Amino acid sequence: MGTMKIDLKLQNGSAAGDHEIELTPSANGPEAGGRLQFALDGESGEADWAEIEPGVYSILMGGRSHELRVTARRSDAGASLYNVSIGQRTYHLEVRDRRRRRRAGPEQGHEGPQEILAPMPGKIVRVLVAENQEVELNQGLLVIEAMKMQNEMRAPRPGRVEKIYVTEGTGVEAGFKLLRLI
Repeated sequence: MGTMKIDLKLQNGSAAGDHEIELTPSANGPEAGGRLQFALDGESGEADWAEIEPGVYSILMGGRSHELRVTARRSDAGASLYNVSIGQRTYHLEVRDRRRRRRAGPEQGHEGPQEILAPMPGKIVRVLVAENQEVELNQGLLVIEAMKMQNEMRAPRPGRVEKIYVTEGTGVEAGFKLLRLI
């Protein structure tokens, strides 16, 4: 199996960074886990991994064990978005598909109405915007609490909030419509 290159954007709170990772999976394939060789921004490393339940992974790297919980947020034309929790920290991860981005061009996925969906089951703690409000890229839209952790949902692009479907205190399931951005 060959090496795969992936572009990532990793965000923790207000800190964000762009990275490139090259993965060389083990010969037995990606389904069961195993040994993984990688290069993160040119820095080589190795890890052992196993999926211990759906969306929960055990990673052994540098003699230390880490448990990662991965929840899909959504996918669009050029990227897939995930929440990744390691211990008490939650990171927002954007995985960009180089092939689709080349075909689509830089503006793909930035036009037309967009429904912002709940990435996980939880409760709406705060709504940070109002209907008809203009928002900037990465501006906070609302705060959702899940598993006693609060996560701020941010605008994936500049636009205007057309409709807010939830109020503070609303319980939501994963995939529930939160607001509409135009």
